[in-house]
Amino acid sequence: MNTQGTYQQQTPATQPAPMPPAAPTRRAPGLALVLSFFPGLGHLYLGLYQRAAAFFLAFAFSIWLADHSDLGIVIAFVWFFAVIDAYRQAQLLNMGLAVEPLISGEQRVKAARRGNLGFGVFLLIVGLVLLYNQFYPIDFSFLEDWWPLLLVVAGIWMLVAHFREKARLAAKSEVTGRGGADI
Repeated sequence: MNTQGTYQQQTPATQPAPMPPAAPTRRAPGLALVLSFFPGLGHLYLGLYQRAAAFFLAFAFSIWLADHSDLGIVIAFVWFFAVIDAYRQAQLLNMGLAVEPLISGEQRVKAARRGNLGFGVFLLIVGLVLLYNQFYPIDFSFLEDWWPLLLVVAGIWMLVAHFREKARLAAKSEVTGRGGADI
């Protein structure tokens, strides 16, 4: 009620305009093809992590299978399939026809940036180690005994990421519950 005794309609506070949907990240099919010469690496570039792990494991299993039986042709099949699939998936992702993980546009942009950074750091480290190995040979025989440590590190990484995400979601729901508005 104002000073003249009439009621005024209160206007709601202006809310920020919603963010436009993020443009999909363009992927280079040729680069995915070349990277997939090592099965799984092209799919890592595309952000298809489950496919990357599946192709790498299938390739490793096919090598084991060829070593223990006369099924060496399986290696060629897995390799060709991985190369062709990486190229095809890059094209489908660019056209918006492939199914990506169910994340929002904003999360997709963040994931693409984080994935590009992580993939770039990975390539840089591998390249430096291989370059160093060209001039000063490195004895990698210790990996025969210590390779399970990679699984332990990956497991710890995944657990930490899970609990950080859980804490972030709890903090977000706590803020949302108190203020009543979505953030």
